[in-house]
Formats: sequence, structure tokens, C-alpha cells
Amino acid sequence: MKKLIPFAALGLLGVIATSCGGSNTWSLENALSDGELNYALLIGQIDHNDSAARTAGIRDALFTRGTKTSNANTEDPVEGHIEIGGKEYKVKEIVHGEQKSTAGVTWDAQTATTSTESWLNAYQNIDFFISNNDGMAEAATAASNWVEGMPIFGYDSNQSTLKMIQDGKVMGTVNQNAPAQAAAIFMAARNGIDGLSNEDLVKQGFTEESKNGYGKLTSAITVKDDGSKALLAQNVAVTKDNVADFMASDITTLAEKSIKKGTTKQANVYLSFYSETDTFLTTSMEPLFKHYASSFNFTLNVTKGDGTDDTKALSALETATNVDAYIINMVKTTSTKTYLDTIAEKENATEANPLKKPVIFWNRQGTNADNTVDTVNMADKRFEYIYYVGFDAIQGGELQGEMIVDYFQNL
Repeated sequence: MKKLIPFAALGLLGVIATSCGGSNTWSLENALSDGELNYALLIGQIDHNDSAARTAGIRDALFTRGTKTSNANTEDPVEGHIEIGGKEYKVKEIVHGEQKSTAGVTWDAQTATTSTESWLNAYQNIDFFISNNDGMAEAATAASNWVEGMPIFGYDSNQSTLKMIQDGKVMGTVNQNAPAQAAAIFMAARNGIDGLSNEDLVKQGFTEESKNGYGKLTSAITVKDDGSKALLAQNVAVTKDNVADFMASDITTLAEKSIKKGTTKQANVYLSFYSETDTFLTTSMEPLFKHYASSFNFTLNVTKGDGTDDTKALSALETATNVDAYIINMVKTTSTKTYLDTIAEKENATEANPLKKPVIFWNRQGTNADNTVDTVNMADKRFEYIYYVGFDAIQGGELQGEMIVDYFQNL
């Protein structure tokens, strides 16, 4: 960590300096002493479009992205630059890696801890860390050789991470508006169950009041017209300056207050989670789904995968009965066709007789092998309603990158 030395005036720079090993502390002065800022990047999943969008946003902001492809995670970073205090400094991505466990689980926190320990031992000039999500960012700070006060940035706005931002242990994250996402997922599913036209499905409860009494989201949801059939919530950067606005002992207190209990029939919903250990899903999305279920008159049939492949979820899907809507969080983002084929066979759906039960993909947007958005299968004519509901990954990645630059420029 670049000749780590105590720095008495660190507080004046807006950084909380904490002792590491009794005497060593991180300081901006020391980090910039060799004319460059060097970082390590914890990648969640190489072939995941959200992960790739975050990596792209980070490198674009720091000018460490070279030749651009459809998947920033497979690109080689280049030397970038940043201006701090009127002086330009070099920026280098010293090391990066997918945090994948030996069992095949991606976005793995324990692997992130191990990687951080290894990288800090192997590279003595790392100045800060960036993580594709909060779970891995928190895990990095648990490394036995972590330097207290070293900047690290996450993504997801988990409540535990927000507390670490408040305490000065994490410098920033990106809030993807989980309350709006969960409400939008259920609103789209509810509208499909109730037989609305595709045009009304993305209006009622979104841009106008639901005619079936479910209210209207206060958060703006963007409907993409690029063939992705995506409904996207906007992201917000979270730092120590605004972290209090997002903190809650119970995330459901941040739920969309305008959602109301509707008037249409009770419905059975198949709801899958790609992993039972993903922090964002278990601490943010799951409580919100449970909170909204009664308002939307939903009975939830929940399946949680192991984070390695889609076998468990597909097996549960095949045997699920009396399903009125399918809400799917894939393990592999290239599995869209597999899920649709399974549902079509189960429901006897054909182009001549398309299934009227909605299929909503969430959190993991379907992609092709080259990481581009899968628009072909989203147009499958065997289904009346297929949508992806999530957050704007590209806007979020850009926001994370901008947040990191702003942090260093405002110290």
C-alpha cells in the first residue's frame, strides 16, 4: 500500500484515518505520492450483463477502458487518468478477478475476502478497491490484512453497507431503488394476470392510476423500446452525504406508499431467486416482495437456487401447480430460452395458442452468448406477456464510476 505512513491531517481531507497494525494508515497524500492511483476490481460474474455494465462504467469514468466490446469484463484495462486538485494523476487497474467459489457460485463474498488478502500481499501499490456489489465490498474489508480507511466502493445499497458508509468503512454505493423494482415487478405481473393489453400493462400503475385499485408507483420506470421489453428503475449514488436518506431498520418502511390493495382475484405466483445467499436479494428484494404480496393479492410460491446453475429452479418450475404468473430470477443470463421452453411445454403454449399468463424476468436480464441483450427470445410468440423488470444497469454503472471520481476530487 505505497509506503503506508500515519497522516495526522487526514481528517481535513474528509477521510477517516484508522490504525492498521498499530501504526499504518491510508492517506490520500501517500496514495498520490508516486503520481498515480492504483485500484483492484472485484468482478461479480464475468458473463453477467449487470456486472459488465458496472465494470464498463468504472473504467469509462477513470479512463482505464481501452478497446470496447459487448462485455467490459473480458477487456484488458489500460492506463487512465484523473484530475485532483488541479493536477493530473495516472490511474491503473492493478488487478481484477471474478469472485467465483470452487463450487461455482459467483458474486461470492468469501472468495472476495480471500482475493483481497491475496492481492494486498501480492501488490504493494493498491490505493483503493472497487466492487461490483456490496456483499463483496463488505467481504473485502474483512480481509485479515485490510488497511483501515482505504477507500472501497460497492453497489446495491444493502442496509449493512449503508451503516458501513455512515461509519466511514465504505465510501459509496449505488442504490438501485429496490422498493420501486419490487413494486414494478408485481405491478407488471398483476396487470398481465388481469388481462390488460401490453400497452396498458406498462401504463396502469406506472404512468397512470391502476384501474383495478393497485395504485401508481411514485418512482419513474423507464420502458425501453429497443426490443428488450425492459421496465427499468433509475439508480442513485449513495455517499456519506446522503446515506441517512436510505437507511432503515426495516427496508419495507421505504416501500412505495402509493401502492394499494387492489380488487382483482387472489393469484398464485411462482417466484424464483437465483441464489439463497445473495445479500441484496435476501435483505432487500425478498422482504419487499413479502410486503407487497398482500396488496397485489398474491400467494407466493418461492424457489431459491444455489447460484451455480438453473437446475433447481427449472425442476421447481416443472412441478409448480396452479401458477397464474411466472416471476423468474435466472442463474445464467443466457437461460431465457430454456425457461420459456419449460413453461411452454408445461402450459401447452404455442404461437397459435399463446400463453396468457405473464412471464416476468427480474434482476438478471437475458443475454446472448456475447453478452448483448437477448431480444429474440423476449419476442417469443408462444407468450402474450414477456417482460424484464429491473434497474438501468448502464446508467447505474456510469453512476458508480462518476461517484468514485467525485469522491477523490472532493477529498
